[in-house]
Amino acid sequence: MPLLSTLLQRLRAVRSSTWLVFAVAIAATVPAWIVRHPPVTDWPFHEATIRVLRSFHDPAYGFDAHYELKLGNTQYIAYYLIGALFALVVGVKAAQVLLVSSYLAGTVLGMRALLLALGKDERLALLAVPLLYNVLFMFGLLPFLVGIPAMLFALALTLEQLRTPSVSRGVALALLVVLLFHLHFFPFGVFALGALLLAPWARPRAFVVYSAPFAPAVVLALRWMFFTDAGKLSSGALFDRHAIRPPLQSLNELWRWLLDVAPDDRDELVFVGFVLVLLFTSALAQGDRDVDEERAADGRKLGMLPIVCLVLYFLLEEGHGYIWIIAQRFPFLFLLLLVPMVRMPRGSRAELASAAALALATGAITVAAQRFVRFELEEVGDIDEAIEQIPPRSKVAALVFDKGSRVVHHTPFLHFGSYVQTEHGGVLQFSYAGYAHWPFDYRPGAAPPPGGPARLRWEWTPEETNVSGELAGYYDIVLTRGAGFDAERNGFRVRYQGNRWAVWERKAPGDAQER
Repeated sequence: MPLLSTLLQRLRAVRSSTWLVFAVAIAATVPAWIVRHPPVTDWPFHEATIRVLRSFHDPAYGFDAHYELKLGNTQYIAYYLIGALFALVVGVKAAQVLLVSSYLAGTVLGMRALLLALGKDERLALLAVPLLYNVLFMFGLLPFLVGIPAMLFALALTLEQLRTPSVSRGVALALLVVLLFHLHFFPFGVFALGALLLAPWARPRAFVVYSAPFAPAVVLALRWMFFTDAGKLSSGALFDRHAIRPPLQSLNELWRWLLDVAPDDRDELVFVGFVLVLLFTSALAQGDRDVDEERAADGRKLGMLPIVCLVLYFLLEEGHGYIWIIAQRFPFLFLLLLVPMVRMPRGSRAELASAAALALATGAITVAAQRFVRFELEEVGDIDEAIEQIPPRSKVAALVFDKGSRVVHHTPFLHFGSYVQTEHGGVLQFSYAGYAHWPFDYRPGAAPPPGGPARLRWEWTPEETNVSGELAGYYDIVLTRGAGFDAERNGFRVRYQGNRWAVWERKAPGDAQER
């Protein structure tokens, strides 16, 4: 068995530090699959979108009776297409878990790749773990987050292509950067800045060879920015800055957009641990020289990236049109991109630093997993039982009056209604269907009242839906959490009443009082 023998030899040749990083990367995915209903605000929303694309023409879900695909609208379409492809094999729920795991494990492994490309110790990648379960993750900005490991791998591959250009590596880099663009524009933009910082500007011939792999993605980005409605709005967020926060306000809010995930003080402890391990590692490395000056010089160039990310946090708007959380994405990127700037000490000092980073990573994973389990057991309630009472292919309005949680911040129940669409298809409101950046729209004449996409902040203001006429004559079912729905006024009666969730069905014409 020469093939098996060769494989075993290669496995034995893998360094213990590599095994450690891969093991921690896998462990970091635990919160993604440990519960069915994670307290991640947009998780159900993205899962339902994958279901729509995966089962668009499946009569069991009835999507094509209400929607039409607009795949060219969505700049981060890769997230949903990859999810739909995974769903062909493992199902929609598992596909979402795989995508989120690609962020959690992929960020650690992408950081490892970048560190190795910079000639640094791969164990520094463990410092990325405490940053993974951040506010952006809890809000569920998943296409953006899945773009982070792609950005790190692209930077690593760019460094290798810069030193030893090859056609095969150039093709791989071109494909990876195109994928990165179609995951999310922000990590693509950070990568583009990194590529510009690394470019061999003083050597024209080398610059042409270096730049060639980026040409397809640059063309796609320019087309999107200047010739699509979503691109014009997104680029406007960079240049039409009308509502910049005062610097002191931005500084005061900085922690809230980093790791302030829950009401307890464990987030603060994790962050203090991160800072201490960073300082401890850097202090132990004092006096050590760089082994490879060329790679050290590349590291100094990329050292501009965290600085730019911090500046962008202070300069950009909080929101622009329907795009929310713009400036707030950059504190996380700032901290993450600080990690490759850290120097690992040598010898036994490196073992001490690695042990500290491992302990911190283990603690961060444990804290996140415990919160997810507590949320599932104590707060989710009977959502699955409520969904079972909803007929397939129904038109459902989800009115979540009780959005909050005692376990985590950031309204984790806001989009729980989307689980209905994942399970039973049909129409679900709230949806971004009809917005310029979404991969599907309503068919002509099929949109809910008042005849188009949902008004901005529809999901945040369920109390306004009762008086707006949006429910009348269209929705078959209303799913609610918390008190506030006037069923009699809106022509509905109870179909299921649980301890946290309720299902209301529309009365038939001529129905009298609720029975």
